[in-house]
Amino acid sequence: MILRDEGLGVLATWILEANYAFSPEVRFLDGGVLGLDLVSEFERHSTLLVLDAVASLDPPGTIYRFPGEALWKREGPARTAHEVDLLDVLKVASLLGPVPNLVLLGMVPAEVGGPALGLSPLLQKPFRRYLAAILREIRHLGIRVRNKARISLPEILEAKTRNERP
Repeated sequence: MILRDEGLGVLATWILEANYAFSPEVRFLDGGVLGLDLVSEFERHSTLLVLDAVASLDPPGTIYRFPGEALWKREGPARTAHEVDLLDVLKVASLLGPVPNLVLLGMVPAEVGGPALGLSPLLQKPFRRYLAAILREIRHLGIRVRNKARISLPEILEAKTRNERP
């Protein structure tokens, strides 16, 4: 179960997968549960776009774009909402070889924790801006994107919940 706004990166990927078709080289991965196992993904790819909640004192819904260099320098509130964050993974990956071109697109959560699936009401509107920023970033990387559906987040969550019940 995704814990409220902490899961906004996963929720964004679900919406993108349901509503858009991408070039074949695009692959979505839930890295939040992988921790340091993400290092192997860094070895396999030359470019990574990471979507995650960002811990910050800025208002909920604030969107951040951090290129990999900014993460190394710790410019701004670049900590993600996970125990093993992206900088930890970057440090380990750099010991093993070159790290990929990386961008973290994050958003400040409103509600963290609690057994609730989906976004808090305060993030509903900012989340649409976050999705638009993700699509801009993907297109900026030269990846073809095509609309294929108009499935809402509540519809996706309902289907996921139905499919995940025993």
